[in-house]
Amino acid sequence: MVKKEVERQQTSFEWLYRKTQIPKGTFSSWKNRNIIPRADEAFRIAGALNVSVEYLLTGDEQIKEPSNPIVHEITETAVFFDNNDLQTLLVTVRAMAARYRNNKQ
Repeated sequence: MVKKEVERQQTSFEWLYRKTQIPKGTFSSWKNRNIIPRADEAFRIAGALNVSVEYLLTGDEQIKEPSNPIVHEITETAVFFDNNDLQTLLVTVRAMAARYRNNKQ
């Protein structure tokens, strides 16, 4: 599905390697061994292509369009975060959501 989506979007695997920071050799290894990438890698690939992981695995889901351009930009940027950055972002978002919920009550 990744190959199909890269072609559909008229982009290249070179672009995808750079965007996801996943080496070309890793993609080749997955293909040659018929291996599905780890969840974090699949998430980065899906994020770069703006599709869901489910779509990449099954081809059954339609391409997701972000409802908000800011959410899309955050998603595109977060693809490059390491685990510590992602944990910090998660804690921040949860705190903001709790504050928002408390203010609505």
